[in-house]
Amino acid sequence: MRLRQRLGLEWLAVALLASCLVAALAYWDSLSRFDNLIYDQLSGMDRPAPQPDILIVEIDEDSLTAFGQWPWPRQRHAALFEQLAAGNPEAIGFDILLSEPGDADGDAALAKAMAGISNLFLPLHFVFPGSNGAEYDVKQPIAPFADAATGLGHVNLVFDADGVVRRAALCFGDKATGADWPHLMEKIYRSLHSRSSPAYDRLDDCDQKLLMPFAQRGVYQSISYSALAKGQVPIAFLQGKIILIGATANGLGDQYPVPLGDGGTLSGVEIMANLYGAIARDDFIIPIAFGQQLALSLLPVWILLLGFWRWRPRTTIIVSFALIVTILLTSAMLMQFALWFAPGTALLGVILVYPVWGWRRLQATSDFMDNELQNFRQSSIDIPIMRPELGPVDVITGQAERLTHAISHVRDLRRFISDALRNLPDPMFITDLDGKVTFVNRLAQTGMEDGAQDLALDDMLNRFVSPGDLQEVKDYLDLQNRPTKHDFVDFTSRDGQIFAMRRAPVLSDEGLLKGHIHYLADITQVAHAAQQREEVLELLSHDMRAPQAAILALLDGKERDETAGRIAGHARRTLALADNFVGLARIDASEFSGEDILLAELVEEANDSLWPLGQARSIRCEVDDQSDGAFVRVEPSSLYRSFVNLIDNAIKYSPDGGVVTMLIRVTELDGQAFVSVAISDRGKGISEEMLGQLFERFASDDRMAHSSIKGAGLGLNFVARVIARHGGYVRGENRRDGGARFTVLLPLAPDLEEQEG
Repeated sequence: MRLRQRLGLEWLAVALLASCLVAALAYWDSLSRFDNLIYDQLSGMDRPAPQPDILIVEIDEDSLTAFGQWPWPRQRHAALFEQLAAGNPEAIGFDILLSEPGDADGDAALAKAMAGISNLFLPLHFVFPGSNGAEYDVKQPIAPFADAATGLGHVNLVFDADGVVRRAALCFGDKATGADWPHLMEKIYRSLHSRSSPAYDRLDDCDQKLLMPFAQRGVYQSISYSALAKGQVPIAFLQGKIILIGATANGLGDQYPVPLGDGGTLSGVEIMANLYGAIARDDFIIPIAFGQQLALSLLPVWILLLGFWRWRPRTTIIVSFALIVTILLTSAMLMQFALWFAPGTALLGVILVYPVWGWRRLQATSDFMDNELQNFRQSSIDIPIMRPELGPVDVITGQAERLTHAISHVRDLRRFISDALRNLPDPMFITDLDGKVTFVNRLAQTGMEDGAQDLALDDMLNRFVSPGDLQEVKDYLDLQNRPTKHDFVDFTSRDGQIFAMRRAPVLSDEGLLKGHIHYLADITQVAHAAQQREEVLELLSHDMRAPQAAILALLDGKERDETAGRIAGHARRTLALADNFVGLARIDASEFSGEDILLAELVEEANDSLWPLGQARSIRCEVDDQSDGAFVRVEPSSLYRSFVNLIDNAIKYSPDGGVVTMLIRVTELDGQAFVSVAISDRGKGISEEMLGQLFERFASDDRMAHSSIKGAGLGLNFVARVIARHGGYVRGENRRDGGARFTVLLPLAPDLEEQEG
């Protein structure tokens, strides 16, 4: 149990640590770089086809060669727009910032050319931080261009922590109040479809960034700016196209890293083309909510944590690899539904929790083994079997070898104990908590040809115990509280032998009940001897009592003289001697079985029985009851005989015409309430040599008696035995003003309410 508790605490600590770590990593997106790498690989497995209606007009190296160094005069763009107007395209997105004025003639020519195009959209951008403490400044095209354009849209790119463009912001600003700037591609989509895109409508706010799928590099239709300007492209080729004009030449600084898996860059205008494709197809990949991300990240960790209690290490490592594969497959599968589950935190949780748990479990097991092996060495029983000494090894191997040694020692010890139990001189068997016989020695299964192993306890008793004693044995075994004295039951076996069965608990080292051991002592000879002893006692009692009773019967009714009186006294003394002798012999033969009585009434009854004896010598016996009706729990017969003996002695040692007093009162000794009975006489007292042996058997001093009838020395011994059986005390002493006093203390019986409680 100690190891289970330690492992339970270690498991709980690992579970809490792993859960907190996964939650923290998910909350702060600490593994975003790793998640991005996984996303890049997974997104490359199913790239979308390019939008067929998009045509990119590239300001490439050939265009720079043809028209000179960048930036070009704005008359150059005006001429191109005039050519584009003739081609009647669906829309034109001009990805060149025009937020600063040029020469007046060029600006005027360009503005005039723009006015001739029906669906022309120009970019604006944001400068961070803004002026005068503003968060940002909006840089729009200059007024002539802004007025000539159909619409304006932002072209700011969203970079991840690794500098790669994977996400897009479809708007910038406060969407809830309408004070937002849609993306340039969103503006083009609205002009062509007369509504906002579904992806834009689903946005909660403009801070939400969407993962956009990228088509393969170079798959979008494109023509060189110079080729179009020189008339090398048929005008009909432009009809119905969405034309995006932007820089693609490497020297113009409009190249950005994208997740295409080849480590290359993509021009800004081609990123715009991919963004419009995602808007048109409505296939943005949406990161799942934080709660869902956390739940999916914790789920495999907790599967593994719960499995630690059920699986073997080999199974656990297999399941760990299976969970890693499952996490990756889940992320890939969700991407097919346009959802992104970042697998990094879940993978790290699974990868970390197994070695951490293995370390803590190994540490706990190692500590437990060290402690248990130390306890084993201190408490092991030496048996006559030698073991070789162990050589020096590492800690774990040493523990394993010591454990192997301990297990081997336990096996030897078990064999040693098993052999010892099997060859015990008396029958014995052991049962588990379900009452099934788990061990039986050789003598206990004598006569059972099919054996007694695995028998139910009732079947074992039915085969062994005689029918007449079977119920008594079962009653003994059903006792919940074992008696402290005579904790056994006698019975006769089916073959006529007499056994005493004693039942004892089998406890583990932690004190937990594991079963019971039943030991059967063969008391056949002892029982026969006890029976013969009882017969002798009966015979002795009868042979002693019968003649004395006959003598008393002959003397009854006849005139008494001194001789007849002495004969009657001796006869009564002989009867008392017989009673005391038999009482002493039987006093410990049975369990105490008391009843609550008024002690004063019992003393009165004993006193009344001796009234003739005191009357014959003019001795007055007085009872002073100050006990206020105190009850004691006693065996009335033996206690009555004890008080008769004490009062008889008081009369015997009192002078003629004397007084015997019996004071009954309640007293307290060591915090316990007792009922005290003090019997006093006015005789010569007890001799000094007798005070130390008053209650010993055959101790008697008749020199101070005022009776010619001598005692045998059994009466006070009987009294002492009876009072001790009742849990009380008796003492004898000389009174200061002469005479002897015998005091009996008996425990006060508990109140009825206390007994019922």
